[in-house]
Amino acid sequence: MRSVFLTSLAVVCAAIFSFSANAANHDVKNATVSKVSDVQNMADDAVVYIQGYLVQNLGNEMYVFQDDSGKINVEIDDDLLNGAIAPDAVVWIAATVDNENGQPVTLEAEEIQMLPANSNQPMAMNSASKK
Repeated sequence: MRSVFLTSLAVVCAAIFSFSANAANHDVKNATVSKVSDVQNMADDAVVYIQGYLVQNLGNEMYVFQDDSGKINVEIDDDLLNGAIAPDAVVWIAATVDNENGQPVTLEAEEIQMLPANSNQPMAMNSASKK
């Protein structure tokens, strides 16, 4: 019984450490922003940061994101969005790459922030990022 408890405790501690490490990776001010054209060649499950526009809602939590290098589909859970995003609003997205053989590359958003007008600093759209 004690070994089951210790194993469970170890799993919980590892999960907390992993959450803290991932949260640190989403430091907007220090994140290197990738271009869509670069994302197309990244490995599956790579973490990326992109900045641009959500230009189309495809439904079922799927959106078309565009920057000055191209477009890519991004899955954004409803709980990451607090209402509608204006078409001219610049967004910053932390996401993981979904690059499965034979399928178009897509992204799965982990966090999304909207840039305030006339600024390069993001403001949080939702205080809770997806982990």
